[in-house]
Amino acid sequence: MPKEPTHVHDRTGTEKGKLTGGFRQCTLESCGGRKLGVRWPDGKLTFPCVRGMEIAKDGQWRIR
Repeated sequence: MPKEPTHVHDRTGTEKGKLTGGFRQCTLESCGGRKLGVRWPDGKLTFPCVRGMEIAKDGQWRIR
């Protein structure tokens, strides 16, 4: 079984944030996805939705 990703790369691939383990249900109408908590190197906390992300070949999340 593959290991769960622990990091998220931004759209440009220059920044790598760490998953906090927190999540929220996406509030966009008819989305149904989960928003994962990501702490970035500058200390900012964001919650990108998994429907706007993908798991790359290296096994890490990437924001599309």
